[in-house]
Amino acid sequence: MIKNTARKPGDPGFSLVETLIVLAMAAILSAFAVPTLSSAMRDMQLLADARNISSSLNSARLKASSLMIRYRISFDLDNNQWSLERFNEATNNYDLQQDVNELSRGLAGSGITFKAKSETHPGSFPSGSSNTITFNALGIPIDGSNIPTSDNIIYISKSDTDYAITVTMTGKVQIWKKGDSQWDAL
Repeated sequence: MIKNTARKPGDPGFSLVETLIVLAMAAILSAFAVPTLSSAMRDMQLLADARNISSSLNSARLKASSLMIRYRISFDLDNNQWSLERFNEATNNYDLQQDVNELSRGLAGSGITFKAKSETHPGSFPSGSSNTITFNALGIPIDGSNIPTSDNIIYISKSDTDYAITVTMTGKVQIWKKGDSQWDAL
């Protein structure tokens, strides 16, 4: 037996006009939500990049002190890349230890880049980004003359947000975020 499924007056349900109104409202809300969501995703990616760099620096420091050999992180500021390198005593050069890392991998058009210089800087750190941050066999950051240094910083930014990753004389790695008028440690 076939049932009649035609809608009768007074039956609950939505008309075509009501459905179109709901779809139009959803489209309008989506038009406002997508840019906000995209900006939030880029902000999260910027923080993730800062944490990845911090992790790489901590890894280099720990490897240097545990293996008793110099390690460094080299930054390619122009190409938004960094790499972990180990000192090779036989060749007196640094050898790549893992794949080269990139800022904002997997997020197209993020606008996240290294900054060569910042107009302001956290604490007593320099305003220019370091090209390399090297740790001696004790895990202490050193300069090109093997002298302990606290002038180690790298800046990353997205149009309206800046982060800095610093390494103190003792090897402590710290992430900073630029607020309205000052740098705040995270």
